[in-house]
Parts: sequence; C-alpha cells; structure tokens
Amino acid sequence: MWYRLDLRVRADVDDEALHEIGVLANTYAVVDEVLATRDPGSGEPRFVARIDAPSAEAALGALLTVISQTSGHAGLAEESSLNRVLIEREGPIS
Repeated sequence: MWYRLDLRVRADVDDEALHEIGVLANTYAVVDEVLATRDPGSGEPRFVARIDAPSAEAALGALLTVISQTSGHAGLAEESSLNRVLIEREGPIS
C-alpha cells in the first residue's frame, strides 16, 4: 500500500542542509520520493514523502528512520520535534 506523508518539524537547520537531507533521503529504497522544503507559513522544515509500506505506522517509521539517517550532519534527529504529521493512503484497500 502506498502512503503519502507530510511531516513538519521544529528544528534549526539551514536551507543548504535541508536540501542535502532531501537529496540523500531519495537514495533510500523504501522511499519512492522525498521533498524537503520549508513550510511557507511557519518556515519550519517540511518533508513530503511517498512510501510503500504495510501500514501507516510503518510508513511513518520508515520516513523518520530515513530522515534521522540522512540528517546526522545537521542534528535534525536529535534537535527537532514533530509539529505536524499527515498520512494519506493511496490506492485501493486489498
């Protein structure tokens, strides 16, 4: 089942590091695509991803793992907090 996730985190990360996290995240096989940007309203880091997973919880766990593994240089995993999580299922239920 495909899931689209939209995460917003509270973190102090510059634009260059945020871009690098997005580029690195797209190298992981569990992720179909990851877009790392800033939320236009708050300016907080925003990650939008499409992931194939058995459940919404597994999709969220996979994305959080990818972000933590690709943001070590920016300290995003240690220094951030989730501000918003939106998970939408794509496709039919089997």
